Amino acid sequence: MICKGPVSQSDLYVTLSMPTASIQTMKTKSIPNCNSPEWNETFHFRVNSHVKNILELNVYDEDLRRDDLCIRLFFDISTLILDKKETKVFITDEKAAPLSIVEVTIDKLPPEVGKNMLLTLRGAYNEDQVVSTSQKSNLMQTLRYFISKDVEPMIELQADGREAMTASPPPSPLSSASTSEVTFSFPAVKDTVSLQVNTVESSEEDMKVRLDFDIPAEEKAFLVKRREVVSHALQKILKLKSPLEPSKVPTMAVVCTGGGARAMTGMFGSLKGLQSLGFLDVISYITSLSGSTWTNAYLYNDPHWSEKDLDVAINLVKKELSKGTKTLFGPSRLRYYYSELRQKQKDGHPFSPIDMWGLIIENAIYGKNNEATLSDQQEAVSEGQNPLPIYTAVNMKRDAGGSMMAGEERTLNLRLVFFSWCEFTPYEVGFPKYGGFVPAEHFGSEYFLGHLIKKLPEIRVSFLLGLWSSVFSANLMLLWKHVTGAMPSWTSWLGEDVSSIETDDDDSTLDTLVLASNASTLSNFMHGRPMICKVFNFLRGFVLHNKYRESSTFNTLKETHLDAFPNRLTPMDRTLGLVDAGFEFNSAFPPVLRPHRHVDVVLSLSYSWDEDHLKILKKTQQYCAIRQLPFPNVDFSKFEGEPPREVYVFEDEKNPDAPIVVHFPLVNITFKDYKAPGVKRQGNKELKAGEVDVSTRSSPYVTSNLTYKADVFQKLVDLTCYNVSNNVDSIVSALERAMNRKGLAGKEK
Repeated sequence: MICKGPVSQSDLYVTLSMPTASIQTMKTKSIPNCNSPEWNETFHFRVNSHVKNILELNVYDEDLRRDDLCIRLFFDISTLILDKKETKVFITDEKAAPLSIVEVTIDKLPPEVGKNMLLTLRGAYNEDQVVSTSQKSNLMQTLRYFISKDVEPMIELQADGREAMTASPPPSPLSSASTSEVTFSFPAVKDTVSLQVNTVESSEEDMKVRLDFDIPAEEKAFLVKRREVVSHALQKILKLKSPLEPSKVPTMAVVCTGGGARAMTGMFGSLKGLQSLGFLDVISYITSLSGSTWTNAYLYNDPHWSEKDLDVAINLVKKELSKGTKTLFGPSRLRYYYSELRQKQKDGHPFSPIDMWGLIIENAIYGKNNEATLSDQQEAVSEGQNPLPIYTAVNMKRDAGGSMMAGEERTLNLRLVFFSWCEFTPYEVGFPKYGGFVPAEHFGSEYFLGHLIKKLPEIRVSFLLGLWSSVFSANLMLLWKHVTGAMPSWTSWLGEDVSSIETDDDDSTLDTLVLASNASTLSNFMHGRPMICKVFNFLRGFVLHNKYRESSTFNTLKETHLDAFPNRLTPMDRTLGLVDAGFEFNSAFPPVLRPHRHVDVVLSLSYSWDEDHLKILKKTQQYCAIRQLPFPNVDFSKFEGEPPREVYVFEDEKNPDAPIVVHFPLVNITFKDYKAPGVKRQGNKELKAGEVDVSTRSSPYVTSNLTYKADVFQKLVDLTCYNVSNNVDSIVSALERAMNRKGLAGKEK
């Protein structure tokens, strides 16, 4: 093994870690001046066989300045056989753990310590705690830590600003200790520190994280009420003699794209069109992404919004959005932003620069402070009177080598990134991929191993708006630069090379992976990472089951995919790094494609600026193929070279589980000649009203524009309203075919 090269001699050592078993990183001795060293050392890990345990081995070359990483290996120990000694040769050139509460009572301190000490249990919640050594402090001090019984913590002591000392391990694992006195010794301390450890186990009944891939009980109760509304709406639309059996009515969802103010404005028009046709009461879900979340957030402030004339809400937003950008950065507004950011920090939430963008969006669409929270929107669905809103984001995290990555594969700025979808409803927030959800009112609070450790005030919707539409923050930065003359710095997103050096035929085990040593020299993602919202991780402390790769929600077939590194996935992080779901693909399809929601018809409302009006559907099809989710099998090449359409309908007759998709792109085809379906425009004024540019760079609707003049706003509302109304037959036809699938074709009219 050569790290420096064939001429220079290396001083090599190996570190071993298994985060699912121990927080401690173990280390061999360093062998000087040898490029082919041999170590004969033994290390022990106590492991839980029900979780995915990956041994990480790092080979370093010791250096006076900084040790160089030569090789990094990831080895799945489930390939080993119990009680059988095995030799592994690596060719390098090519459910939830139970929570324990540990109370540490300190009754004897080193006499040479004059100031406060820092006692750390690495791997615990609240791992750093101060031990006061002042005369006024109690001699007997009790500190409380939360640990996993399956992961052995590492105990460190730091006094007088000196280097932290690691305690010698006790005879039995601390995590399995009962009420007893355990004495720890520190090599650099003349005396010992006596720690009396009292371990209290917490039951699964106390868990506040819902571990399940199904939808929650509250959503199921909502659907029962909503189906009653849908049944009567379908009777009216389809002119049926009697309502359909509520349990058999088709489930229709509206799926919206992002696009900043354009998406918000266009969505208002689309919903107005659906309302005029009576279809708002047929919809069970409305999912939104980026700019379209602004529309949902605004509407769901009113518990009965869909029962009222949408023109009222549209005119109020139009008035605010037409005020221009200067009002967003006036002195009073800047003071307000500063005050709210300070208050969020005082509440205990991590600060993220993107929080300010949420407040700017709040001012742009409401024109005033909005104190509403996500859980407040439960009132708007309490009787099934409105569709259930689902907001989306994706989680970004660091890749196996430490550079910034996220959960699903995509090339962005010459590097590979990954995303994991997170959904927000008035009931809960969570990751369908992991089957982990928390109540909406507790999102942002501190959790460990599924237990609510520290409850914080619920995050306001205004801050969530910044999170949900953070991809738009680049444009908000331009506005900020216009006012302040300064702009945050950006750097490239770079990845690292990963290769597989050992494989087997067992799908439940992972290949042994090696990371190239030059990866550590690559630049990290953005200095300030302004578009990332940091939130306490409610999955913290959980570990993956040893059969996790058998789940279709994980992509472990590629060794370059983050899912192939279980020790680097979301549950291992202290905080989440949530960003606009548009970084993945620009449509909020994933929530309605979950099998437990049984969506039959999807109205895809696109406000995307892509020249290819079917791009988001292609992305969705790829997403579904990876996860084995039902979706229409469409040959998109058939549409190449065709002129755009106002509506596309896709159905997979061979797969009845795939939803029927009715797709509305943002186009101006017949609207320029017709002011209403079947009503031609007359005179110059009406023809002028039909001139809505939604395709060129000179359009007022380009994503960089946050505000619109009143007439520009209204034109886009009218266009998207018309496009829906003009294609009502396509919606009705899709509903009828969905009913046929459910055996309702013979219902008398």
